[in-house]
Amino acid sequence: MTTIVGTPATTTPRHSAGTALTRGLPWLLPFAVALIGLLSVDVPVGAILRYLAYFGLTVVVPGVLLLRALWRSTGNWAEDVGLGGAVGATFKLLGWALFTALGWQSWLAVWPALVIVAFAAVPLLRRHWRIAEPKPLPLLWTWGLVIAAVLLFGAATFGVMAYHPMPPNGTAYYPDLLYHLSMVNELIRAVPPELPQAAGLRLDYHWFANADMASAVDITKLSPIIVLYRLWLLPTGLIALLTFAVLARTVSRAWWTGVLAAAAFAGPQLPLWWNTKVDLLPPLSLLSPSQTFGMIMAATAAVFLIELLFRGRQPKTLWVLALTVAVVGGGSKPTVLPVLVGAVGLAALFLLIRDRRLPIRFIAAGSLLVASAVGTMITVAGSTSGSGIQLLAVVKVSAGYGAATHDRSQPGQGGWLLPALASGHLLAIVGALVVFGLLIVGQATAAAGYALLGRRDTRRDPLAWFLLGALIAGWAGFLLVDHPSVSESYFVRTAVPFSIAAIGWLAVVQAKKHRPTPVLVPAALALGALYAFLLLWGKTKPHGNQLSRIVDVGRPLIAVLILTAVLRIAWPSLVKVWPGAAGLGGVLALLTILAVPTAFGVAQDLHVRGGHQSKVFASRFWQVHPDEAAAAIWLAHNSRPKDIVAGNAYCRPAGLQLAGCDARGYIISGIAGRRTLIDGWAYTSEAMAKQGAGGLRYTKQPSPWPDRVAITEEALYSPNPQVLHRLRHEYGVRWLYADRRDGPVSARLGQLASLRHREDQVGIYELKQ
Repeated sequence: MTTIVGTPATTTPRHSAGTALTRGLPWLLPFAVALIGLLSVDVPVGAILRYLAYFGLTVVVPGVLLLRALWRSTGNWAEDVGLGGAVGATFKLLGWALFTALGWQSWLAVWPALVIVAFAAVPLLRRHWRIAEPKPLPLLWTWGLVIAAVLLFGAATFGVMAYHPMPPNGTAYYPDLLYHLSMVNELIRAVPPELPQAAGLRLDYHWFANADMASAVDITKLSPIIVLYRLWLLPTGLIALLTFAVLARTVSRAWWTGVLAAAAFAGPQLPLWWNTKVDLLPPLSLLSPSQTFGMIMAATAAVFLIELLFRGRQPKTLWVLALTVAVVGGGSKPTVLPVLVGAVGLAALFLLIRDRRLPIRFIAAGSLLVASAVGTMITVAGSTSGSGIQLLAVVKVSAGYGAATHDRSQPGQGGWLLPALASGHLLAIVGALVVFGLLIVGQATAAAGYALLGRRDTRRDPLAWFLLGALIAGWAGFLLVDHPSVSESYFVRTAVPFSIAAIGWLAVVQAKKHRPTPVLVPAALALGALYAFLLLWGKTKPHGNQLSRIVDVGRPLIAVLILTAVLRIAWPSLVKVWPGAAGLGGVLALLTILAVPTAFGVAQDLHVRGGHQSKVFASRFWQVHPDEAAAAIWLAHNSRPKDIVAGNAYCRPAGLQLAGCDARGYIISGIAGRRTLIDGWAYTSEAMAKQGAGGLRYTKQPSPWPDRVAITEEALYSPNPQVLHRLRHEYGVRWLYADRRDGPVSARLGQLASLRHREDQVGIYELKQ
């Protein structure tokens, strides 16, 4: 640790082909893990190599070249690849929109090729193929990021991907993945996109991550299923680790904070190596590609903004990079731009109060970000319908809240204040505060960055207020917004990279004043394991009267507070025994906070789950029968991309589709990948806006388009020439997906339409002209 902290960030060792090879070879390890992991979940070698070539040649290489031309190199290839990956994805999305709008999707590879050709042919641009002033990071940085990538790749493949079989090879599919699959298929077809679940209507969602997948399908010619379920996450996850590391080093100017950041994100995924799970530990996610993609853009935009606002003169072209990347982040997740606006805004306010003036660059950055936030919210940042404002609404879905407060209200219900706090009952208020305390403990990594306020030297630095602005914006959204699906959690997840960067900076500041001891990291890991044990040991099923239930719910919080108090009181005595720890209590505390999530995940899997979890996602509720999936695959292969399908599989589970059913059926729009007259409408803005109506969640609300449901059911259950003619000529429907499990499909349908395919209970019919 002494050697690590003592190494300046700007150290420039002698660079040679030998050292480059030494730094490059370790990266073969995560690629080997990715290869083995993907092969274990039945991804062909050819598909893996094709996607690797695609990502390298059409995302990374153009992105790195544009990064260097419009700004500069970071001085090393790894960080250039991280930032360049974000820039390349942004540039590729621009080309995707243009080529798709013109109907030239199959030629999209030409777009990044133009960059490569230009940088190879134009002498002035040719110099960007190499790093003019190499500043390679220490080999320990390389190995730290390599190990983090190995942990992430193994967790994603052996854990999460193994848990989610690709259609049509599974028996059940997590509905969010099928929903994302429907958008990927739509974004291959058209710009602007239509709503796959209600053809002809605008897709109101933050779909930029899905567009990134669609562009991958256009270039690689691989299926959308294999791209979404298997190939997209791994290189995207690597870029995430690299950009988070760059952000941490940019803030602290110390290389080892980048390793700390990567470890904080990858470490908690370790249990997935031996135990499957529905998703990676947030904020990284397979089920929410918009979150993962948006965080990459948020971190990259933050790096560019820090350079523009705090690091002296920069090329004006860096403004182009910062703004476009931020816009792509806003189109990926609605939480990104508010967090960036908060960062710039609070830093600007600090300077205005301190200096009685505001630099024009802050005004420009803030204005552009606010305009971008408004623009993306109006155009592509949908899914916010049904949201309201309620202080501490997120506490309602925390474990133990109902038992401790007797409040059974659902997300999206209640007034401006958490119902338990507004009830006026003392025990309900105490119970809510106890659960809130547990929530803070669970989000300690995202909250520890506020410690910047605890030091005079950081309080005087406007960069600290930039990070604090991001944290305040993230936590404000987390604690104030009340979304029907608790999506306010994405606010605090978006702020996590900023908090970890702040933690690293604080550790550097303290380590400069007090010489670190080599046992600091093992001590933090041991303390993290101890806290994790207490959090698990304290959990018990609440029982008895309300006071007893509050105590039962709060046992983990009580244990954590007691241990923290004991350590604080005992620290002076410990320093006498361990003199090397003098002045390093703060560093130890910060490292312990980062270690707890990893220790808790490992302890939970080993001692609580005990390896008894299912290895494959299995759910009777989300079951898709083999004939349903096979019929959808046939339809995908035998219909045109823009054909419209009417079907009766809009609810799950399979069965008679009655009022109040769960409208998250995406067999036709997802597995078949076709536009539908009506499919699962649960995630539409119109359905979310009805959260709580009639005492039902938005997922069980009636269709916002009852006319589409009515004509579909009439066509399938009591068909006649007139209704089929209306479907074909008024709604543009060409195909019928008729599932006998979901309703009494009429035998007469075969006389009025052409039966093209039969799979047990499912018939695919083509409407005649």
